[in-house]
Formats: sequence, structure tokens, C-alpha cells
Amino acid sequence: VVEEIRTIEGFSRFLLPPMFADLQEAACDGPIIMLIASKSSCDAIIITYTQPPTSIQLPTDFEKLTTLVNALREAIGKDAGPTGNQTALIKALRKLWGDVVRPVAENLAGFARRGSRIWWCPMLLFNFLPLHAAGEYRKNGEPFAQQYISSYTPSLSALMRARRSHDRSPSVPFAAIGQNCPAGASFTLDCVEPELDLVRSLLPPPPTVSFTKITSIDAMKSRALRALRDNTWLHFSCHGTQNFDDPFKSAFLMRDQPLSLLDITQMDLSLHQFAFLSACETAVGDFAMPDEVIHLAAGLQFAGVKSVIGTLWKVTDSTVQRLVEAFYKNLCGDGKMNSKRAAQALHQAVHSLARDKEMPLDQRIVFMHIGA
Repeated sequence: VVEEIRTIEGFSRFLLPPMFADLQEAACDGPIIMLIASKSSCDAIIITYTQPPTSIQLPTDFEKLTTLVNALREAIGKDAGPTGNQTALIKALRKLWGDVVRPVAENLAGFARRGSRIWWCPMLLFNFLPLHAAGEYRKNGEPFAQQYISSYTPSLSALMRARRSHDRSPSVPFAAIGQNCPAGASFTLDCVEPELDLVRSLLPPPPTVSFTKITSIDAMKSRALRALRDNTWLHFSCHGTQNFDDPFKSAFLMRDQPLSLLDITQMDLSLHQFAFLSACETAVGDFAMPDEVIHLAAGLQFAGVKSVIGTLWKVTDSTVQRLVEAFYKNLCGDGKMNSKRAAQALHQAVHSLARDKEMPLDQRIVFMHIGA
């Protein structure tokens, strides 16, 4: 029966693993760096569109990676005040540069021009490292972010799916979903309403964008699910929580019930173009299952969203406001909506924040892009 199925057009590889030549399609817009950690060695594999893969043995091991992940977790938020220079975070990012990213950067020069896009596809402990933010952080040092525009993908096949179609419809259905006082909260998020109004002011007017805002008492779970279904562009401004005991219960907190990762993964979002997750911890994986990419941002991409922006840890109101403004100006300031521009727009927005030395380093590197 299986052999008979394979004779049908489009099913020649039924129940067979994909061929490497097919997976190379994922690298059509830039190199993909797979990072693999095991007890025996830690390696990077650079996959390009036309050349054989390049394997790099990294000067680190599983134990050192574990130590680095823990050091980064402890450094986030430490000495983040106006007078703090976050020395623990800088030390960890330098270690990340030396042990992981610099060996990759030295090899990338032969495959990608400076300033072009690359994709990280991390496995295991590498999932918890801000690879895009690695650098020497010295006077004459150059961070990786000044060399390449980083995106992430949970797998090669996920990136291939994300590239299959980009909507060119004349009118973009855009939903901004915000909840300033979710169920059980003892305080309100004062920045939600101003943020969504800011987003609206930065988007092109009708008919280019058909804008819907859902906030306050209207932002119930059922209403958010309908908005998810009916709009191909999304912006969330709310509390986001990561449930490490049960990652599929990670959620955006709505007025009545949480909108969980499980709810999202059960939807077909294959026509959806873009989602901006302006909530804390939307791209944080599960430390108990580091080999599985389970968080809100990846869940949206697995459900079909082509391009997603999420956060690696807690983000402040002031960071969000400034990043959102810079991002949307870069994305659609010319009146055009194209989700393939999201990574470049985020890259430019982050660079504009990086010039402000009063902003804590952990807030300058908190956002990441996933997908095409």
C-alpha cells in the first residue's frame, strides 16, 4: 500500500525522511546555522542553498553550556538601573561569543555578505542563549548584530513552510489585541491602550490596512480566538506567562481566561503573515525539555504564522513603547505591508535603542525574530 501511495504525484517521499537537497531549500534566502549539543561534543553546521554543509566543532561542551545558560539567567535584570553596567551579563555574552558565535562568524564570511540575513536553528541548551546578542563588548569590539541580521527557526521544515506564501492581498486585516487587567491580576498595565493606539497611528490607513482593536472588557479569550482566526496580521499587548511545568499552558492572559499555547497550536494559521508579541517571556523555552521548542512565539509559527517577534525575558513598558514605534516605522513607514521585512525592521529598531546607553543592556537585546 505504501509503495502504491508513493506512485501518486506529490507523495513520492511518503513516510520517508526528507532528502538533504530538499532541506537546502530552507537556506534560499541566507545561511542556516544548526547548533547541536551532546555529551560528546557541541557543533555548528552551516547549511547553504547550493554548497555542502560546513561542520564546526565548537570550543565548549555540555557542562560549560549548562553553566553559561545558568549564568545568563542569573544576569538578566541584575544591575539594570541607570548606574548599573550589567557586568555579569556582559561577561556571559562575551563567553557566548568566544565559545559559540565567533567560530560561526569566522566561517560565515565565505557564505554571506556582511549585513545580510542568517537563521539560527538551535537545539537543546542552545535554545536558551541570545545568540544574536553575542559579542566582545569592548571598546573596539564588534557585536555579532553589527555583522548580520539574525532570525531564528525551530526547524528547517518550519522555515520552509513559513516561506511558502506571503500574502499580497490589497487590504491587510490587522488585529491589535490588548488586555490591561487580566483575570486575577491585582494591577493594571497602563501602557496597553497607548501602545495599541501608537501601533494604529503607525500603520498605513485604509484600504491598505483594515484595523481592529480589541481591549479591556472586549478582550475575552473567545474574542481573541476569533481575532486570531480572522486577521492575518496580529499585535498582542498583554501579560504573557511561561508555564515550565506544562509548557502548553503558557498563555496570553485575557480578561476572563488565558489564551494558551495549546489553544493556538490547535488552530490553522497557515494564511497568517505576522505576529508581534509585546508580552513578557513569549520566546522562552522549557528547561525541563530543552530538545523541544515549546513557547508562545514558536507555537504561533508552528500553527502557520510566517513571521513572529517575541521576547526572551521580562520587558519594561518604556522599552516596549520605544521599540514598537521604531519597529513599525521601519516596517511600513513607506505605506507597504510585507512580513518579510520584519527581521530587518526589528534589526534597525534594536540598533536605534542600542545607541541609548541609559537603557539597560538586557532590554536592548530582549526581542528576537522567528521565521521568514
